[in-house]
Amino acid sequence: MYFFSVVYENNCPRSIRFRSVVALLVLLILVLSNTAVALDGASALQLSPLNGWKSFELVTQGNDISALNDAGYGTTASRGNYDGLGAYLSGGTLSVFVNHEVTNNAAISRVDLDLADFQQSIASTIDNGATAFPSTIVTGMGYAYNTIYDGGYHAVNDPNAVATGTVDVGTYSGSHFSRFCSGTSYFPNSFGVNRGFVDEIYITGEEVFNTSGRFYALDSATETLWEAPDLGGGSWENAALVDTGNTTHTALYLSEDKTGARLQLYVGEKDTDANGDGEIDFLERNGLRGGTVYYFIPDPNSSTFDLPNGQVTGTWSTSTTGSLREDKLEDAHTNPADGTQLVFGDQTDGIYTMGLDLQFSGNALDTTNSTATIDQIVPETGVGSIGNPDNMTWSADGKIYVQQDGAGDDIWQMDADGTNRVQLASASSEPSGIFDVSEQVGYVPGSVMLTSLQGIGYTGAQLSVLVSPNARLVPEPAGIVMLMLASVCLGSRRCRKQTATRKGRDKL
Repeated sequence: MYFFSVVYENNCPRSIRFRSVVALLVLLILVLSNTAVALDGASALQLSPLNGWKSFELVTQGNDISALNDAGYGTTASRGNYDGLGAYLSGGTLSVFVNHEVTNNAAISRVDLDLADFQQSIASTIDNGATAFPSTIVTGMGYAYNTIYDGGYHAVNDPNAVATGTVDVGTYSGSHFSRFCSGTSYFPNSFGVNRGFVDEIYITGEEVFNTSGRFYALDSATETLWEAPDLGGGSWENAALVDTGNTTHTALYLSEDKTGARLQLYVGEKDTDANGDGEIDFLERNGLRGGTVYYFIPDPNSSTFDLPNGQVTGTWSTSTTGSLREDKLEDAHTNPADGTQLVFGDQTDGIYTMGLDLQFSGNALDTTNSTATIDQIVPETGVGSIGNPDNMTWSADGKIYVQQDGAGDDIWQMDADGTNRVQLASASSEPSGIFDVSEQVGYVPGSVMLTSLQGIGYTGAQLSVLVSPNARLVPEPAGIVMLMLASVCLGSRRCRKQTATRKGRDKL
Protein backbone atom coordinates (compact mmCIF):
# COMPACT_ATOMS: atom_id res chain seq x y z
CA MET A 1 0.00 0.00 0.00
CA TYR A 2 2.83 2.35 0.85
CA PHE A 3 4.48 1.98 -2.54
CA PHE A 4 1.30 3.03 -4.33
CA SER A 5 1.05 6.15 -2.16
CA VAL A 6 4.54 7.14 -3.31
CA VAL A 7 3.36 7.09 -6.93
CA TYR A 8 0.30 9.19 -6.24
CA GLU A 9 2.30 11.79 -4.34
CA ASN A 10 4.90 12.06 -7.06
CA ASN A 11 2.21 12.70 -9.70
CA CYS A 12 4.76 12.43 -12.52
CA PRO A 13 3.95 12.41 -16.23
CA ARG A 14 3.46 8.97 -17.76
CA SER A 15 6.41 9.31 -20.14
CA ILE A 16 8.78 9.99 -17.25
CA ARG A 17 7.34 7.10 -15.25
CA PHE A 18 7.92 4.82 -18.24
CA ARG A 19 11.56 5.94 -18.61
CA SER A 20 12.05 5.41 -14.86
CA VAL A 21 10.67 1.87 -15.12
CA VAL A 22 13.00 1.13 -18.03
CA ALA A 23 15.92 2.56 -16.03
CA LEU A 24 15.05 0.31 -13.12
CA LEU A 25 14.88 -2.78 -15.32
CA VAL A 26 18.33 -1.95 -16.69
CA LEU A 27 19.62 -1.55 -13.14
CA LEU A 28 18.13 -4.90 -12.16
CA ILE A 29 19.80 -6.59 -15.12
CA LEU A 30 23.17 -4.91 -14.48
CA VAL A 31 23.11 -5.47 -10.71
CA LEU A 32 25.94 -7.76 -10.71
CA SER A 33 30.65 -8.87 -6.40
CA ASN A 34 31.15 -8.72 -2.21
CA THR A 35 33.28 -7.30 0.23
CA ALA A 36 31.36 -5.71 3.05
CA VAL A 37 33.01 -2.32 3.15
CA ALA A 38 32.64 0.66 5.44
CA LEU A 39 31.70 4.13 4.31
CA ASP A 40 35.39 5.11 4.32
CA GLY A 41 36.71 1.59 3.69
CA ALA A 42 38.29 1.40 7.13
CA SER A 43 35.69 0.56 9.79
CA ALA A 44 35.33 -3.07 10.84
CA LEU A 45 31.92 -4.66 11.22
CA GLN A 46 31.00 -4.76 14.90
CA LEU A 47 28.41 -7.53 14.58
CA SER A 48 29.04 -11.28 14.54
CA PRO A 49 26.14 -12.78 12.53
CA LEU A 50 24.97 -16.27 13.48
CA ASN A 51 22.76 -19.08 12.16
CA GLY A 52 23.09 -18.15 8.51
CA TRP A 53 22.44 -14.42 8.91
CA LYS A 54 24.87 -12.04 7.18
CA SER A 55 25.74 -8.42 7.78
CA PHE A 56 27.45 -5.37 6.34
CA GLU A 57 28.22 -1.88 7.65
CA LEU A 58 26.81 1.42 6.41
CA VAL A 59 28.17 4.15 8.69
CA THR A 60 30.45 4.11 11.72
CA GLN A 61 31.09 6.97 14.12
CA GLY A 62 34.26 8.76 13.01
CA ASN A 63 33.78 8.09 9.28
CA ASP A 64 34.76 10.88 6.90
CA ILE A 65 31.52 12.21 5.38
CA SER A 66 32.97 15.38 3.88
CA ALA A 67 31.99 14.34 0.36
CA LEU A 68 28.30 13.91 1.18
CA ASN A 69 27.42 15.84 4.34
CA ASP A 70 24.86 18.62 4.56
CA ALA A 71 26.75 21.90 4.92
CA GLY A 72 26.79 22.77 8.60
CA TYR A 73 26.24 19.23 9.85
CA GLY A 74 29.90 18.28 10.13
CA THR A 75 32.45 16.51 7.96
CA THR A 76 32.75 13.42 10.15
CA ALA A 77 30.09 11.16 11.63
CA SER A 78 30.97 12.52 15.05
CA ARG A 79 27.68 12.11 16.93
CA GLY A 80 27.61 8.78 18.76
CA ASN A 81 25.38 6.48 20.80
CA TYR A 82 23.25 5.31 17.87
CA ASP A 83 19.84 4.22 19.11
CA GLY A 84 16.33 4.18 17.60
CA LEU A 85 15.83 3.79 13.85
CA GLY A 86 13.25 4.58 11.19
CA ALA A 87 13.24 5.05 7.43
CA TYR A 88 11.53 7.05 4.69
CA LEU A 89 11.51 6.10 1.02
CA SER A 90 11.31 8.88 -1.57
CA GLY A 91 11.98 8.00 -5.19
CA GLY A 92 15.46 6.51 -5.47
CA THR A 93 16.55 7.48 -1.94
CA LEU A 94 15.99 5.59 1.29
CA SER A 95 16.57 7.95 4.23
CA VAL A 96 17.40 6.21 7.49
CA PHE A 97 16.71 8.08 10.73
CA VAL A 98 19.23 7.44 13.53
CA ASN A 99 18.74 8.66 17.11
CA HIS A 100 21.69 9.79 19.23
CA GLU A 101 21.16 8.96 22.90
CA VAL A 102 23.55 11.52 24.36
CA THR A 103 22.92 14.10 27.06
CA ASN A 104 24.52 16.96 25.16
CA ASN A 105 24.19 17.50 21.42
CA ALA A 106 21.42 14.90 21.12
CA ALA A 107 19.93 14.76 17.64
CA ILE A 108 18.26 12.64 15.01
CA SER A 109 20.50 12.11 12.00
CA ARG A 110 19.51 11.27 8.45
CA VAL A 111 21.56 8.77 6.44
CA ASP A 112 20.60 8.76 2.75
CA LEU A 113 21.07 5.49 0.85
CA ASP A 114 20.90 5.15 -2.90
CA LEU A 115 18.07 2.62 -3.30
CA ALA A 116 19.53 0.79 -6.30
CA ASP A 117 22.99 0.54 -4.68
CA PHE A 118 21.45 -0.61 -1.40
CA GLN A 119 19.50 -3.31 -3.22
CA GLN A 120 22.69 -4.33 -4.98
CA SER A 121 24.55 -4.59 -1.66
CA ILE A 122 21.82 -6.86 -0.31
CA ALA A 123 21.96 -9.05 -3.41
CA SER A 124 25.76 -9.25 -3.12
CA THR A 125 25.50 -10.26 0.54
CA ILE A 126 22.98 -12.98 -0.28
CA ASP A 127 24.96 -14.53 -3.16
CA ASN A 128 28.36 -14.19 -1.44
CA GLY A 129 29.80 -11.75 -3.96
CA ALA A 130 28.52 -13.14 -7.25
CA THR A 131 26.84 -9.76 -7.53
CA ALA A 132 29.34 -6.92 -7.23
CA PHE A 133 29.15 -5.04 -3.95
CA PRO A 134 28.66 -1.35 -4.85
CA SER A 135 31.48 1.09 -4.25
CA THR A 136 29.11 3.52 -2.54
CA ILE A 137 25.75 3.20 -0.82
CA VAL A 138 25.51 6.27 1.41
CA THR A 139 24.86 9.43 -0.62
CA GLY A 140 24.07 11.98 2.09
CA MET A 141 24.13 12.61 5.82
CA GLY A 142 22.75 15.39 7.97
CA TYR A 143 19.95 16.15 10.39
CA ALA A 144 16.62 14.40 9.83
CA TYR A 145 14.89 17.78 10.17
CA ASN A 146 15.38 21.15 8.54
CA THR A 147 12.71 22.93 10.59
CA ILE A 148 11.71 22.60 14.26
CA TYR A 149 8.48 23.70 15.98
CA ASP A 150 8.30 23.57 19.76
CA GLY A 151 5.19 22.75 21.77
CA GLY A 152 4.04 26.36 21.87
CA TYR A 153 3.17 26.54 18.17
CA HIS A 154 0.07 28.67 17.60
CA ALA A 155 -0.84 29.98 14.14
CA VAL A 156 -1.74 33.41 15.53
CA ASN A 157 0.29 34.01 18.69
CA ASP A 158 3.40 31.89 18.09
CA PRO A 159 3.56 30.77 14.44
CA ASN A 160 7.29 30.79 13.88
CA ALA A 161 9.62 27.83 13.84
CA VAL A 162 12.18 27.84 16.64
CA ALA A 163 14.89 26.76 14.19
CA THR A 164 15.26 26.63 10.42
CA GLY A 165 18.20 25.46 8.33
CA THR A 166 21.03 23.08 9.14
CA VAL A 167 23.06 25.44 11.33
CA ASP A 168 20.07 26.64 13.36
CA VAL A 169 18.58 23.22 13.96
CA GLY A 170 22.01 21.95 15.00
CA THR A 171 22.36 24.75 17.54
CA TYR A 172 18.83 24.15 18.82
CA SER A 173 19.43 20.39 19.07
CA GLY A 174 22.57 20.93 21.12
CA SER A 175 20.86 23.13 23.69
CA HIS A 176 17.35 21.65 23.86
CA PHE A 177 17.43 17.92 23.06
CA SER A 178 18.64 15.13 25.34
CA ARG A 179 18.94 11.36 25.04
CA PHE A 180 16.74 10.44 22.10
CA CYS A 181 16.00 6.79 22.75
CA SER A 182 14.00 4.35 20.64
CA GLY A 183 11.97 5.46 17.63
CA THR A 184 9.56 4.06 15.04
CA SER A 185 8.43 5.05 11.55
CA TYR A 186 4.73 4.80 10.74
CA PHE A 187 3.08 4.85 7.32
CA PRO A 188 -0.18 6.70 6.69
CA ASN A 189 -3.37 4.64 7.15
CA SER A 190 -1.46 1.86 8.91
CA PHE A 191 -4.63 0.02 9.93
CA GLY A 192 -6.88 0.66 6.94
CA VAL A 193 -8.42 3.61 5.12
CA ASN A 194 -8.21 6.69 7.38
CA ARG A 195 -7.18 4.57 10.39
CA GLY A 196 -3.91 5.48 12.06
CA PHE A 197 -1.84 8.53 11.20
CA VAL A 198 -2.70 10.73 8.24
CA ASP A 199 0.98 11.43 7.45
CA GLU A 200 4.13 9.34 7.42
CA ILE A 201 5.63 10.00 10.86
CA TYR A 202 8.75 9.06 12.83
CA ILE A 203 7.96 9.11 16.57
CA THR A 204 10.65 9.30 19.25
CA GLY A 205 11.11 10.45 22.83
CA GLU A 206 13.72 11.72 25.26
CA GLU A 207 14.86 9.31 27.99
CA VAL A 208 15.98 11.85 30.58
CA PHE A 209 15.23 10.04 33.87
CA ASN A 210 12.84 12.71 35.16
CA THR A 211 9.55 14.22 34.05
CA SER A 212 10.98 16.71 31.54
CA GLY A 213 11.49 14.44 28.53
CA ARG A 214 9.25 15.11 25.54
CA PHE A 215 7.97 13.18 22.56
CA TYR A 216 8.71 14.45 19.07
CA ALA A 217 7.00 13.71 15.76
CA LEU A 218 9.01 14.03 12.55
CA ASP A 219 7.10 14.84 9.39
CA SER A 220 9.29 12.64 7.21
CA ALA A 221 8.24 14.14 3.88
CA THR A 222 8.95 17.78 4.80
CA GLU A 223 11.79 17.20 7.29
CA THR A 224 9.91 19.10 9.99
CA LEU A 225 10.22 18.10 13.66
CA TRP A 226 7.33 18.88 16.01
CA GLU A 227 7.44 18.73 19.79
CA ALA A 228 4.32 16.87 21.00
CA PRO A 229 3.80 18.13 24.58
CA ASP A 230 0.30 16.71 25.02
CA LEU A 231 1.72 13.20 25.15
CA GLY A 232 3.15 14.24 28.52
CA GLY A 233 6.56 14.59 30.11
CA GLY A 234 8.68 11.70 31.30
CA SER A 235 11.69 9.49 30.73
CA TRP A 236 10.45 8.13 27.44
CA GLU A 237 11.57 4.97 25.71
CA ASN A 238 9.12 4.90 22.82
CA ALA A 239 5.50 5.13 21.66
CA ALA A 240 3.66 2.37 19.77
CA LEU A 241 0.76 3.40 17.53
CA VAL A 242 -2.27 1.13 18.06
CA ASP A 243 -5.54 0.70 16.20
CA THR A 244 -8.50 2.53 17.74
CA GLY A 245 -10.92 0.72 15.45
CA ASN A 246 -12.21 4.03 14.06
CA THR A 247 -11.17 6.78 11.65
CA THR A 248 -11.55 9.69 14.06
CA HIS A 249 -8.93 8.94 16.73
CA THR A 250 -5.34 7.82 17.09
CA ALA A 251 -3.88 6.02 20.10
CA LEU A 252 -0.32 5.43 21.29
CA TYR A 253 0.95 3.11 24.00
CA LEU A 254 3.60 5.14 25.85
CA SER A 255 6.57 3.37 27.40
CA GLU A 256 8.45 5.21 30.14
CA ASP A 257 11.80 3.89 31.36
CA LYS A 258 12.13 4.75 35.04
CA THR A 259 11.45 3.19 38.43
CA GLY A 260 7.75 3.29 39.21
CA ALA A 261 6.70 4.09 35.65
CA ARG A 262 3.06 3.51 34.75
CA LEU A 263 1.74 1.82 31.62
CA GLN A 264 0.14 4.65 29.67
CA LEU A 265 -2.10 5.15 26.66
CA TYR A 266 -2.55 8.44 24.80
CA VAL A 267 -5.76 8.93 22.78
CA GLY A 268 -6.29 11.97 20.56
CA GLU A 269 -8.90 13.11 18.05
CA LYS A 270 -7.71 13.81 14.50
CA ASP A 271 -8.45 16.96 12.48
CA THR A 272 -9.44 19.02 15.52
CA ASP A 273 -8.26 22.59 16.17
CA ALA A 274 -7.09 21.68 19.68
CA ASN A 275 -5.19 24.94 20.35
CA GLY A 276 -7.92 27.16 18.92
CA ASP A 277 -5.72 29.05 16.47
CA GLY A 278 -8.00 28.67 13.47
CA GLU A 279 -5.95 26.07 11.59
CA ILE A 280 -5.30 22.33 11.65
CA ASP A 281 -1.57 21.88 12.05
CA PHE A 282 0.51 18.72 11.56
CA LEU A 283 0.00 17.50 15.14
CA GLU A 284 -3.73 18.17 15.09
CA ARG A 285 -4.19 16.48 11.72
CA ASN A 286 -2.73 13.30 13.22
CA GLY A 287 -4.45 13.45 16.63
CA LEU A 288 -1.24 14.36 18.48
CA ARG A 289 -2.51 17.55 20.07
CA GLY A 290 -5.29 17.98 22.64
CA GLY A 291 -5.62 14.30 23.59
CA THR A 292 -5.81 12.52 26.94
CA VAL A 293 -3.39 10.19 28.74
CA TYR A 294 -4.85 7.08 30.40
CA TYR A 295 -3.31 4.61 32.87
CA PHE A 296 -3.61 0.84 32.95
CA ILE A 297 -5.70 -0.35 35.92
CA PRO A 298 -5.24 -4.10 36.56
CA ASP A 299 -8.26 -6.12 37.62
CA PRO A 300 -8.91 -6.54 41.37
CA ASN A 301 -6.50 -8.84 43.25
CA SER A 302 -3.76 -8.19 40.66
CA SER A 303 -0.45 -6.59 41.62
CA THR A 304 -0.11 -2.87 41.04
CA PHE A 305 3.68 -3.00 41.53
CA ASP A 306 4.84 -5.79 39.21
CA LEU A 307 3.95 -7.46 35.94
CA PRO A 308 3.14 -11.15 36.49
CA ASN A 309 4.87 -14.25 35.19
CA GLY A 310 1.69 -14.96 33.29
CA GLN A 311 -1.33 -12.87 32.36
CA VAL A 312 -3.03 -9.77 33.72
CA THR A 313 -6.14 -8.02 32.41
CA GLY A 314 -7.48 -4.57 33.15
CA THR A 315 -8.98 -1.30 31.94
CA TRP A 316 -7.86 2.32 31.49
CA SER A 317 -8.40 5.42 33.61
CA THR A 318 -7.43 9.09 33.60
CA SER A 319 -6.56 8.64 37.30
CA THR A 320 -3.34 7.00 38.49
CA THR A 321 -5.15 5.51 41.49
CA GLY A 322 -4.82 1.74 41.36
CA SER A 323 -2.65 1.83 38.21
CA LEU A 324 0.15 -0.64 37.57
CA ARG A 325 3.71 0.58 38.13
CA GLU A 326 6.88 -1.04 36.80
CA ASP A 327 10.64 -0.63 37.22
CA LYS A 328 12.28 -0.93 33.78
CA LEU A 329 9.89 -0.67 30.86
CA GLU A 330 11.63 -0.66 27.50
CA ASP A 331 10.79 -0.54 23.81
CA ALA A 332 7.35 -1.29 22.33
CA HIS A 333 6.19 -2.07 18.80
CA THR A 334 2.86 -2.81 17.15
CA ASN A 335 1.94 -6.01 15.32
CA PRO A 336 1.67 -4.83 11.67
CA ALA A 337 -0.86 -7.57 10.95
CA ASP A 338 -3.11 -6.59 13.87
CA GLY A 339 -2.96 -3.03 15.21
CA THR A 340 -4.69 -4.04 18.45
CA GLN A 341 -1.61 -6.04 19.52
CA LEU A 342 1.82 -4.86 20.58
CA VAL A 343 4.98 -6.24 22.15
CA PHE A 344 7.06 -4.55 24.84
CA GLY A 345 10.07 -5.33 26.99
CA ASP A 346 10.62 -5.03 30.72
CA GLN A 347 14.21 -5.61 31.85
CA THR A 348 13.13 -6.81 35.29
CA ASP A 349 10.36 -9.17 34.11
CA GLY A 350 10.79 -10.17 30.45
CA ILE A 351 8.94 -9.72 27.17
CA TYR A 352 5.18 -9.18 27.00
CA THR A 353 2.46 -8.86 24.43
CA MET A 354 -0.57 -6.62 24.96
CA GLY A 355 -3.95 -6.97 23.29
CA LEU A 356 -6.23 -3.92 23.34
CA ASP A 357 -9.96 -3.59 22.80
CA LEU A 358 -10.68 0.14 22.66
CA GLN A 359 -14.28 1.32 22.78
CA PHE A 360 -15.52 4.87 22.31
CA SER A 361 -18.52 6.74 23.60
CA GLY A 362 -19.06 9.90 21.58
CA ASN A 363 -15.64 11.48 21.07
CA ALA A 364 -14.07 9.98 24.19
CA LEU A 365 -12.56 6.66 25.14
CA ASP A 366 -15.03 4.50 27.04
CA THR A 367 -12.80 3.64 29.98
CA THR A 368 -15.29 1.16 31.46
CA ASN A 369 -15.41 -1.04 28.38
CA SER A 370 -11.92 -0.50 26.94
CA THR A 371 -9.76 -3.40 28.05
CA ALA A 372 -6.21 -4.68 27.79
CA THR A 373 -4.76 -8.17 28.20
CA ILE A 374 -1.04 -8.53 28.94
CA ASP A 375 0.79 -11.85 28.55
CA GLN A 376 4.38 -12.73 29.39
CA ILE A 377 5.92 -14.59 26.44
CA VAL A 378 9.56 -14.68 27.59
CA PRO A 379 10.85 -14.44 31.19
CA GLU A 380 13.81 -12.22 32.07
CA THR A 381 15.47 -14.90 34.21
CA GLY A 382 15.33 -18.67 34.54
CA VAL A 383 14.44 -21.30 31.99
CA GLY A 384 13.78 -19.92 28.51
CA SER A 385 14.76 -16.39 29.48
CA ILE A 386 16.34 -13.57 27.48
CA GLY A 387 18.25 -11.22 29.76
CA ASN A 388 17.80 -7.45 29.59
CA PRO A 389 15.40 -7.26 26.63
CA ASP A 390 15.39 -3.73 25.21
CA ASN A 391 14.77 -2.63 21.62
CA MET A 392 12.42 -4.73 19.50
CA THR A 393 10.28 -4.82 16.42
CA TRP A 394 7.32 -6.93 15.31
CA SER A 395 7.79 -7.72 11.64
CA ALA A 396 5.13 -8.38 9.04
CA ASP A 397 6.63 -11.88 8.75
CA GLY A 398 4.95 -12.58 12.10
CA LYS A 399 8.24 -12.74 13.99
CA ILE A 400 9.38 -10.56 16.88
CA TYR A 401 12.99 -9.32 16.83
CA VAL A 402 14.61 -8.44 20.17
CA GLN A 403 17.91 -6.82 21.15
CA GLN A 404 19.57 -7.15 24.54
CA ASP A 405 20.93 -4.24 26.56
CA GLY A 406 23.88 -6.11 28.02
CA ALA A 407 23.53 -9.79 29.03
CA GLY A 408 25.47 -10.69 25.88
CA ASP A 409 24.29 -7.84 23.64
CA ASP A 410 22.65 -10.40 21.39
CA ILE A 411 19.90 -10.09 18.76
CA TRP A 412 17.08 -12.65 18.64
CA GLN A 413 14.20 -13.73 16.42
CA MET A 414 11.15 -15.50 17.87
CA ASP A 415 7.56 -16.40 17.13
CA ALA A 416 4.81 -14.17 18.47
CA ASP A 417 4.36 -16.44 21.50
CA GLY A 418 8.08 -16.36 22.36
CA THR A 419 8.90 -19.83 21.00
CA ASN A 420 11.25 -21.00 18.22
CA ARG A 421 13.98 -18.56 19.15
CA VAL A 422 16.97 -18.05 16.85
CA GLN A 423 19.99 -15.87 17.65
CA LEU A 424 20.77 -13.62 14.70
CA ALA A 425 23.94 -11.98 15.93
CA SER A 426 26.14 -10.99 18.83
CA ALA A 427 27.36 -7.40 19.04
CA SER A 428 30.50 -5.77 20.40
CA SER A 429 28.40 -3.10 22.15
CA GLU A 430 24.75 -2.55 22.97
CA PRO A 431 22.53 -3.11 19.90
CA SER A 432 19.98 -0.40 20.42
CA GLY A 433 17.84 0.03 17.33
CA ILE A 434 16.24 -2.47 14.97
CA PHE A 435 13.98 -1.78 12.00
CA ASP A 436 12.63 -4.11 9.32
CA VAL A 437 13.27 -2.31 6.04
CA SER A 438 12.52 -5.33 3.83
CA GLU A 439 9.32 -4.16 2.17
CA GLN A 440 10.71 -0.71 1.40
CA VAL A 441 13.53 -2.28 -0.62
CA GLY A 442 11.44 -4.93 -2.41
CA TYR A 443 12.02 -7.96 -0.16
CA VAL A 444 9.56 -10.08 1.77
CA PRO A 445 9.20 -9.12 5.46
CA GLY A 446 11.94 -10.34 7.78
CA SER A 447 14.59 -10.38 5.03
CA VAL A 448 16.53 -7.17 5.72
CA MET A 449 16.98 -5.52 9.12
CA LEU A 450 18.66 -2.22 9.92
CA THR A 451 20.39 -2.27 13.28
CA SER A 452 22.36 0.27 15.29
CA LEU A 453 25.08 -0.20 17.89
CA GLN A 454 25.68 2.36 20.61
CA GLY A 455 29.44 1.92 20.64
CA ILE A 456 31.84 1.89 23.58
CA GLY A 457 31.40 5.05 25.58
CA TYR A 458 31.30 7.83 22.99
CA THR A 459 33.16 6.05 20.18
CA GLY A 460 32.44 3.30 17.71
CA ALA A 461 28.69 3.66 17.19
CA GLN A 462 27.63 1.90 14.01
CA LEU A 463 24.70 1.54 11.61
CA SER A 464 24.66 -1.83 9.86
CA VAL A 465 22.43 -4.25 7.98
CA LEU A 466 21.40 -7.81 8.83
CA VAL A 467 20.30 -10.09 6.00
CA SER A 468 18.28 -13.24 6.68
CA PRO A 469 19.35 -16.65 5.34
CA ASN A 470 15.78 -16.85 4.00
CA ALA A 471 15.87 -13.42 2.34
CA ARG A 472 14.05 -13.25 -0.96
CA LEU A 473 12.54 -10.66 -3.24
CA VAL A 474 8.80 -10.10 -3.25
CA PRO A 475 7.45 -12.84 -5.56
CA GLU A 476 6.84 -12.00 -9.20
CA PRO A 477 5.00 -10.23 -10.62
CA ALA A 478 4.35 -8.20 -7.48
CA GLY A 479 8.05 -7.82 -6.69
CA ILE A 480 8.91 -6.13 -9.99
CA VAL A 481 5.78 -3.99 -9.88
CA MET A 482 6.50 -2.76 -6.35
CA LEU A 483 10.12 -2.01 -7.19
CA MET A 484 8.99 -0.10 -10.29
CA LEU A 485 6.49 1.92 -8.32
CA ALA A 486 8.94 2.64 -5.52
CA SER A 487 11.51 3.93 -7.96
CA VAL A 488 9.23 6.16 -10.06
CA CYS A 489 10.96 9.50 -10.63
CA LEU A 490 14.38 7.90 -10.10
CA GLY A 491 16.84 10.34 -11.60
CA SER A 492 14.11 12.65 -12.84
CA ARG A 493 14.80 16.28 -12.01
CA ARG A 494 11.34 17.27 -13.17
CA CYS A 495 9.57 14.80 -10.87
CA ARG A 496 11.66 15.67 -7.84
CA LYS A 497 10.69 19.29 -8.38
CA GLN A 498 7.00 18.30 -8.40
CA THR A 499 7.14 16.26 -5.18
CA ALA A 500 9.06 18.94 -3.22
CA THR A 501 9.52 16.51 -0.35
CA ARG A 502 13.13 17.36 0.36
CA LYS A 503 12.50 20.80 1.80
CA GLY A 504 15.68 22.79 2.13
CA ARG A 505 17.88 20.18 0.41
CA ASP A 506 16.56 19.74 -3.13
CA LYS A 507 17.48 23.20 -4.40
CA LEU A 508 16.42 22.55 -7.96
